[in-house]
Amino acid sequence: MIVSDSTVLITLINIDEFRILKVFVKTVIIPYEVYTEVAQKEDARNYLDREIKEGFVLIEKYKDSLLFNTIHTELDSGESAAITLSLEKNLALIIDEKKGRKYANDKGIEIVGLVGILRFLYIENKISKSDVVKIVDALKKSDFRISQSLLNMILFKP
Repeated sequence: MIVSDSTVLITLINIDEFRILKVFVKTVIIPYEVYTEVAQKEDARNYLDREIKEGFVLIEKYKDSLLFNTIHTELDSGESAAITLSLEKNLALIIDEKKGRKYANDKGIEIVGLVGILRFLYIENKISKSDVVKIVDALKKSDFRISQSLLNMILFKP
């Protein structure tokens, strides 16, 4: 189980590679605020609703409104809710935004981004090099920014 912010979900839905999350974890938990961010586009909402119906994605509400409000003074509502939920459940967090990653890391949350997920799956032989290259090519054609050095890091096996 892992908590997720919206950006990685939106990105994977947009490039039709949501399957890699299913290879990475058994369940993704999102707060309602993240659902709202992902569901702004009808196609993404339909895709996410299907994953919720199948039980892969769960929507849960954080309990500590004071903590959420404190975080929300610095971050958007989706990131704030995801970080709050991650802290409450003591679960790792999928997050790509720099400011949100720093905040979560400073709070002691184990974080992973899309690049980290791809690297892990490749190193663990859960996806092939050609899968990684295909996904990275799709990412480059989307709004996702990835440097050549990050690409090299993903494909390097120790």
